[in-house]
Amino acid sequence: MVRAKLTEKQKEKAKKEQKTRAEQSRAARRSGKSMKTEGKVTKSTSKTKESRSSKKIATIKKRTRS
Repeated sequence: MVRAKLTEKQKEKAKKEQKTRAEQSRAARRSGKSMKTEGKVTKSTSKTKESRSSKKIATIKKRTRS
């Protein structure tokens, strides 16, 4: 498969986007926050992740029930 030739305008736009992406990632690295990917949620963590406090509450309830 042959890639379509990019026009000058498209090349400029791509270059500009890449520059902003690089700047954002650098700034994120400096502040200690990783860049957030839009709309991408890893299934496993979102399903299994349960806050510690809710686990504690559940165990306390279990103890008081018996």
